[in-house]
Amino acid sequence: MAQASGLIGREVEFDSSVAGLGTGLASWSWSLPHKASTISGEILDSSGRVVAAPVIDASSVSGRFSWDGRLADGSRAPEGAYVLRLSARDSSGATVPATIHSVGKVEQVVQSGGEMWLGIGGASLPISDLLRIAASPSVA
Repeated sequence: MAQASGLIGREVEFDSSVAGLGTGLASWSWSLPHKASTISGEILDSSGRVVAAPVIDASSVSGRFSWDGRLADGSRAPEGAYVLRLSARDSSGATVPATIHSVGKVEQVVQSGGEMWLGIGGASLPISDLLRIAASPSVA
């Protein structure tokens, strides 16, 4: 637990399409094996309901997407866990599989059921799904 607490305040990336929406943004990184002509997105809440349909720039094979929680009616979605789902197609209409990872700043560390969980925004993700830890900010 003491070692994991060193992650608080650090940006991390998880092997998960689940990101937390807290007071800030929910963020994901995505990549494709090759260029797509179109990429459409859907953001789903914890019940699997589509709450937003963002436009994703198809000019690259990878990118980062952040959602401010705004819904179609202008209201803000409640804090919690949200999933980004992408549908990419190439110029022939064939599906291009997308890899999606959640990205966020660690706010808390919790141990539950023998596993460590990191609190990111309004979501908790298992430390076992951790892929990347950004370098800590330098102290002047």
